[in-house]
Amino acid sequence: MQGEENGREKNLKHVRIYNQLYNLIRQGVFPAGSRLPSEPALAEQLKVSRMTLRRALALLQEDHLVKNVRGKGNYICAPAAAHTSVQVSELYHPVYSCCTQTFDAVELAFRIEPPSKSFSQSIGRSPAAVVISDRWYHSLKNVSAYSLSFVPIDTIAGYQIDLNDPDQIKEFLESSVYQKAAAGSCTYSCTTTGNFTSSKYTLSSGSEFILIQETLFDSARQVLVFSKHYIPSELFELHQACSGQA
Repeated sequence: MQGEENGREKNLKHVRIYNQLYNLIRQGVFPAGSRLPSEPALAEQLKVSRMTLRRALALLQEDHLVKNVRGKGNYICAPAAAHTSVQVSELYHPVYSCCTQTFDAVELAFRIEPPSKSFSQSIGRSPAAVVISDRWYHSLKNVSAYSLSFVPIDTIAGYQIDLNDPDQIKEFLESSVYQKAAAGSCTYSCTTTGNFTSSKYTLSSGSEFILIQETLFDSARQVLVFSKHYIPSELFELHQACSGQA
């Protein structure tokens, strides 16, 4: 099965640390407005390298849970500090809408895991499992964009997607979900996590990426798919289809 043959680790170390810190934040161990321990102290406490910790902190910053204040440290954001999403009036795949590069092929890998607490909280329910899909967008000899999608297993069952057929998963995520979804929202931000989140390929020699966090809903406002799309900043162009404006 494609998911079992995925070359990525089942749960990357910095993602495990992200989940651990997320749980500590939600449990109030690190309350809103408080400063996290220094990076050397926190790395020692969690028994990881500073590089692994920095990657986990970058993901927390990406999700607006932690804010880095230069020269002072990392602070826990108040819930109100979360980004406001743009409601999308017309549904388009953001990578094709907002990347100036054209693509020759899309490489897919996926795995099935229990839902993390952060994912369950973000979609407002706790599915029995989640299908996590990596997609790398190839253009000639380069890979110029990357998508990471989280699909609740009930979405897979509801649309009768055969997990033994990777082409069905790819077609759903790349195309048909945009016809089936009733509504969507996108959040745009800058991030430095594109290359290490992509893991298998280096997307850019630079460190700046545009992150598009996309949520697609059914007619009952249940989340069908949550995705993070990474586009190198030098290849990003905001079109009307990207912004969701008719």
